[in-house]
Amino acid sequence: MPPKLELHVIPSADLQHFARALFEAAGVAPPMADQWAKSLVWANLRGVDSHGVLRIPGYIERLKTGAINPAPDMRVEQRSGAIAVLEADRAPGAVAMAMAMEEAIARAREVHVGWCAARNITHAGAVGYFALQAANAGMVGIVMSASGPMMAYHGAKVAGVSSNPLAIAFPAENRPPLLLDMSTSNVAMGKVMSARDAGREIPLGWGLDAQGRDTTDPRKLATLLPLGGPKGSGLSFMIECLCSLTVGNPIIAPALAAGGKLDAPYLNGVAVALDLAVFGDRERILGEADRGSWPAPRHSRWPRRDLSGGPFSKSARPRESGVVIAEHSASKTRVNALMTRQPIKLRKDFICQEDGCAGQARA
Repeated sequence: MPPKLELHVIPSADLQHFARALFEAAGVAPPMADQWAKSLVWANLRGVDSHGVLRIPGYIERLKTGAINPAPDMRVEQRSGAIAVLEADRAPGAVAMAMAMEEAIARAREVHVGWCAARNITHAGAVGYFALQAANAGMVGIVMSASGPMMAYHGAKVAGVSSNPLAIAFPAENRPPLLLDMSTSNVAMGKVMSARDAGREIPLGWGLDAQGRDTTDPRKLATLLPLGGPKGSGLSFMIECLCSLTVGNPIIAPALAAGGKLDAPYLNGVAVALDLAVFGDRERILGEADRGSWPAPRHSRWPRRDLSGGPFSKSARPRESGVVIAEHSASKTRVNALMTRQPIKLRKDFICQEDGCAGQARA
């Protein structure tokens, strides 16, 4: 029998403070560090640990090498009707995409729809977070981002497109917004990272090794596989067109021409906001969204669930008790390893026990 899994609960405010302090120690301004930390903790609270604090060590390393700019000169370079273009200057992706959605919402308030293309962002984390900005403002939010090759095009054995994510958030009247947040690959790379850190095998169908063969070893995975075969790879390619070609900053073609990887793999993103009031009876639309919680037809093998119940499409309501982290989870292992290298006065025992906080993170 496997040993009992020891779980810890970290109050979200403590974890956000901890993450913010790490970013500040790496040279990020406090307001930007707080915004970045908040987006990561949100992912953990929603149960998407692959896009939560597990990512911090990688971000810190990119800050040190300059791949992420800790003091970017972000600016809106163009506004024309519904369209805006944001130059992000290699900003933390979460900060850049939050600004892009703010601009899209502002455009939508003027002309009922806003589209902000963000050029030269970096990894943005869980893009559903930014789609919810629009939903919380009473609008529909759509977010996409494009990065370098890490996923095979359908039928290929090497990376030819990325696992470009897509998120759609739809507001409701008496319930949290509905949210779809998905990768165009069968699984996000963060889940492979988690399995690698935990020493677990991965299911067949997640990806291929360097020889283009199916693998269950996360250490050997070299290429992700597309969600739904040609559907996932085709959608990923079109997201590259919408995010990258429109702002004159293509990613996939130059990367493939360079042998599959660029020295400076900066990303692009798009934030879209749609004002529902333009369709007429906004309250009726929001009321219909409330009905998204009606029970789906029940199968004898599965419990009842509402139609917004995921795994990728679900209510945007996060966990309320805090972030649950296993004792030997990838999130805890990676962040504690970072603490041995990061020059910051934080207590390493930042994990709080289920029955009480044993050691909060303090600067």
